[in-house]
Amino acid sequence: MKKRPTTYVLAVLLAVLLSACGKGGGESDGQLYFRSSLQGDKDTQGAELTENTQEEETQKEPADLYLIVEVDQIEESLRLYRYANGMEYRHYYGTGTRFYDRYGNRSTVMEFTEGAVISISDADPEGILREAHISGEVWTYDNVTRFRVEEERHVFEIADKRYQYDENDTYVFSNGIRVSMSDVAKGDTLSVVGMDRKILSVRVTTGQGTLALVNTELFEGSFLQLGTRVFAEITPDMQLTVQEGTYNLVVANDGWGGSREVTIVRGESVTVDLDELKGEGPKTGVIQFVVDVEDAVVVVDNQTLEYAEPVELTYGEHSLAVYANGYDAWERTLYVNSEEATISISLEEEKKKKEEESEKKEKEKESEKESDSKKSESERREDELDLIKDLLTTSSLVNAF
Repeated sequence: MKKRPTTYVLAVLLAVLLSACGKGGGESDGQLYFRSSLQGDKDTQGAELTENTQEEETQKEPADLYLIVEVDQIEESLRLYRYANGMEYRHYYGTGTRFYDRYGNRSTVMEFTEGAVISISDADPEGILREAHISGEVWTYDNVTRFRVEEERHVFEIADKRYQYDENDTYVFSNGIRVSMSDVAKGDTLSVVGMDRKILSVRVTTGQGTLALVNTELFEGSFLQLGTRVFAEITPDMQLTVQEGTYNLVVANDGWGGSREVTIVRGESVTVDLDELKGEGPKTGVIQFVVDVEDAVVVVDNQTLEYAEPVELTYGEHSLAVYANGYDAWERTLYVNSEEATISISLEEEKKKKEEESEKKEKEKESEKESDSKKSESERREDELDLIKDLLTTSSLVNAF
């Protein structure tokens, strides 16, 4: 059988056994999918309010909160900026991670976008986040069109209300990439997050449209792929807000699936009938596994594979695990949605990332201990000074008599 060139990327999503280790950050390429998790009623100034802005002039600071810098749906990870120490971290999530909106209702990772401020729980023994919550301590304005920026004074004005921003601590995003405040232009539509009178993040949302899916029954519970970086679980008659552009839409489940090109136009909705994409089933894809460690064992759907040659797998979801002596288990969920693809698995890179993360945590602990030590010394000196003041005061009173 003559093989056609590979057209679509085979999606390998992280499952439940990744450690909370760090991959170096960087700018994301390609189109990114955005959808606001915070919705409310529109005000008369062109801003959609999710919580009233605090009127007090006293500025609060974020407690142990994190700002989402990047959402990587392929690696199933969140790159987060931690306000407590001004450092960035990468945390992994999995099928067991519970996501909640600002009101405590169950949500999905699709609702967590760049610029959102969240709180997180500890990780499980495998390094996967247990919970992530959109913070209720901040306010969010969506669909902001009436705004003005005074860069010299670091003032951001929304509907006649003035806020302060910081060049370093205020994150600005456009197309999933961090940009500067000078890149925000008149005519843009924004989502703005802040606390009291301080702007924490600005996300440019100009140029979005809607992708609507009908006849979803066959594919519900599986994942669609849109372009090279967007993966979303298919729900009944779902609608997605997507950055404008042209994408390859791919669906696959239980041996059925197909693809088509869709163009998202600003402010418009495009409807795709998934019955037209299921094609003739069952379909299979030819997968070549490449592992960087000799004698590694590859297991798909609990069956050990002889992977020296390409393997044929049905369209849809499969469990994938790789084991080798001296390495932690590498486990993922594999979605086959193309006629052929190559899966490269680097156990060495995983091991290196875990070692780097462990080293980072040790340095952080040492830094915290040093900070606590300095704080204790400072408090001791303050106590000594207070004691000396008390003695001097007592001495002055005695002399007065």
